[in-house]
Amino acid sequence: MALTQPADVGYYRYRGTPKPDKAALQAEKIRKLLKANRQRLAFNASSSRPLSVRLNQHVGQALRDGMKVTRLAQAAGLSRWTVRTIGLTFDDLLPSGLPTEHQLAVIARLRSELAELEEAKTDLEKRRLNLLAAARRLGVMDDFELAALSGLQSEAIRKMTWGSQANVP
Repeated sequence: MALTQPADVGYYRYRGTPKPDKAALQAEKIRKLLKANRQRLAFNASSSRPLSVRLNQHVGQALRDGMKVTRLAQAAGLSRWTVRTIGLTFDDLLPSGLPTEHQLAVIARLRSELAELEEAKTDLEKRRLNLLAAARRLGVMDDFELAALSGLQSEAIRKMTWGSQANVP
């Protein structure tokens, strides 16, 4: 009579998972950060468009109400030529009857909001450049994957990251 034994009796069998590669973990982290950065940049762009339209409408309305081009240009942070062009675009407006100081306050507020959005956009673009440089230095992702994740063209990524040193996040 023969005794049958399972094949793995008496032997140690490793049942865990191997440690993931550090470069692969960093690449996955960069992928997530680039996706989030792209979404933030898109949100920033979609937020700035209506603000600039509202600013242009208020500038056009102030011109229609008789405000001087030079004063409007200073309040809006635009050139006199741009203010005149905006005024020609909104030539179908009727006088609003609002006080000049109120219109200037609204224009100054819109200008500051646009400046904040522009500053946030600059910070996001710097962060994207840092992430792209880190990804290219790691060499785990190719330029086409980086282009898909960042929304830029692969040639632009090569030019932007040429010679830049970035820390891996």
